[in-house]
Amino acid sequence: MKRSPVATLRRTARRAATWRPKTTGRESLSVAELVSPLRYDVLVRAGLFALVEQQRAAGRGSDAEIVATAREGAYAVWFEKVAMARFRPWVLQDRDLFEAQFAERVTRSVALWDSFRSGGFDTRHPVTLRGARSGLPTDSGAVVDRRVHVGDGGHRLALLLASGQDLAPGFYRVDQRPMGRLIDNTATLIGPLGLSEAEHVAFLAQGYGAAGVDEVTDAETLVDYVRAHSPDRLAELASVLAAQRRAAERAA
Repeated sequence: MKRSPVATLRRTARRAATWRPKTTGRESLSVAELVSPLRYDVLVRAGLFALVEQQRAAGRGSDAEIVATAREGAYAVWFEKVAMARFRPWVLQDRDLFEAQFAERVTRSVALWDSFRSGGFDTRHPVTLRGARSGLPTDSGAVVDRRVHVGDGGHRLALLLASGQDLAPGFYRVDQRPMGRLIDNTATLIGPLGLSEAEHVAFLAQGYGAAGVDEVTDAETLVDYVRAHSPDRLAELASVLAAQRRAAERAA
């Protein structure tokens, strides 16, 4: 995502001041587990790639047709509420510019998907993960006790998620620069997307070892499952649920 000149300058200065050598990946990581509970936006982006295939199967696969259909769905919500609001907020003041930027983003994402489908993951452009100390706060007010988080490369992670692949060691590197807080895009999107409790819980379950567990059907049963199987993660889950529920209520 292109940033404003001022944001780019600040980001460059911050990186220079906190520079650490990046380390290459050492193990395969599950993308579904990596993005839960904070990065529902990666799931949304994976949904765009599924939409591309659906449109093409239905004979409506031109770029213009895909853009028009995507404009009515979750990808447009992510683009407005996360991508533009965070990185290019002035675009939101100009509807024509917003529509042009959205069309460009969708077209580039379609090209990325086609490249991935024909040639696989391009290891010249690895995903950047962020190493972190435990117990970091998020911008939503949750506290997450994990050592690695999504950094740059959300669309590349979405490619793997959409195709059912793990993040292989050669596909990522870890940036160990200190972090102050984490981004909770799930909290940003839960209200505007109108996620149901079932959808929200299914996403959270992926990050707490409960994906596909039949008895986990709502927040209460997810909490019960984590209490029984991963009690050391119960406080984190409670913090995430509370923060993301607050965000949903504010958006209502």
